[in-house]
Amino acid sequence: MSSESYAIQLDEIEKTPLRDAVMKESHWQADLNYCMSCAKCLSVCPLHGYSEWDPRRLVRMVLLGMEQQVIDSDFIFQCTVCERCSLVCPMGVKIGNLITRARSMRPRDQVPGGSQETADLHRTKGNNMQIPTEEWIETLDWMKEEVQDDVPDLDFPVDQEGADYFITINSKLPQYYPMELQCIYKVFHAANVSWTMPSIWWEGTNYAMFSGDLDTWEYTLRQQVKRVEELGCKCMAYTECGHGYYATLAGYKKFGIKPKFEVVHKVNLYARWMREGRFKLDPSRNPQRVTLHDPCNAGRKAVLEGFPDVLEDSRHVLQRVCPNFVEMWPNREYNYCCAGGGGALISGFAKARFHYGKVKVEQVDATGADLVCTPCVNCFDAIDDLAKHYKRPWKAIHLWALLANALVFDDQ
Repeated sequence: MSSESYAIQLDEIEKTPLRDAVMKESHWQADLNYCMSCAKCLSVCPLHGYSEWDPRRLVRMVLLGMEQQVIDSDFIFQCTVCERCSLVCPMGVKIGNLITRARSMRPRDQVPGGSQETADLHRTKGNNMQIPTEEWIETLDWMKEEVQDDVPDLDFPVDQEGADYFITINSKLPQYYPMELQCIYKVFHAANVSWTMPSIWWEGTNYAMFSGDLDTWEYTLRQQVKRVEELGCKCMAYTECGHGYYATLAGYKKFGIKPKFEVVHKVNLYARWMREGRFKLDPSRNPQRVTLHDPCNAGRKAVLEGFPDVLEDSRHVLQRVCPNFVEMWPNREYNYCCAGGGGALISGFAKARFHYGKVKVEQVDATGADLVCTPCVNCFDAIDDLAKHYKRPWKAIHLWALLANALVFDDQ
């Protein structure tokens, strides 16, 4: 595109379905006309410099009626929708909303990578990995039997009506990392709360938001809400998945869904239960040097939308279970993406991911950490990919794993 001239027709500027859709469904801060072309978004964008595309160019092209070129571009799927651009924009333009809407206008069979296929499985099978209910229950029981070797009185019901907490799980765990379920069991058992594992609609992600499939995004949210309310649970304890948590709260807002229960991120629950004195801890069990990667969706994007975030609570927990915790810079809402967010992890643009992921690698290196705590399953996989690609010795680890390892039970 940069090597060719492009004549802009006046009638093209008037025909702007993408801009119109963004303006119609968003508040004034999404008004692209407020963009001053100051380039602050470029200064913080992970993708800036990788190609000729950047957030400012994106906005200009939409304003000039070049919408189809935006919709057809690789850029909208290479983007991690981390919203660092939205955070620093002096006029409050929400470029992430524009990216999501542009993706929604791409034909479903032209969505790159696996995000649409994953969304389709979520809709038709109830979870991304198409795990049958019988197999899911078997995995839950298998892991429960394993953990009972350490904590004999640990138990929980499936589909318990009236339980306080309805637990969501990222389907990657039972599919690839079933042992991680034991950590979650231990934490909820130690908290001595009423909780249940659901047999259906337990998926703790929502790739439809990433692929731009707005209909599936809404459908899956409503099915999960229906299940929580059928069981009469008071709270949905959302798993360590930044985008799933954000997609849930943002989706409720976007689609006018009003659940009869509370949604709380598990990290916020860990911190709450610590403050209530529910845990007996031995932090010496986690002697490694640990740093924290702040998930964009449960951090910066939650802050931007006014949702409860996990930024301070994750630190509250880590500082009490890891005696050798060190901050990464920048951090909190100014963090740098893991290079796998926004669906980038499975969108098929690995070269781009590893290009802008080099910055994250350098940030981790600077901490001297042995472990990178990633309270998000997608961030976990992305950080792990970066470590393998750049041959780094540090490892990704979930917050629930560090907390569970530090828990002391009376019968131990």
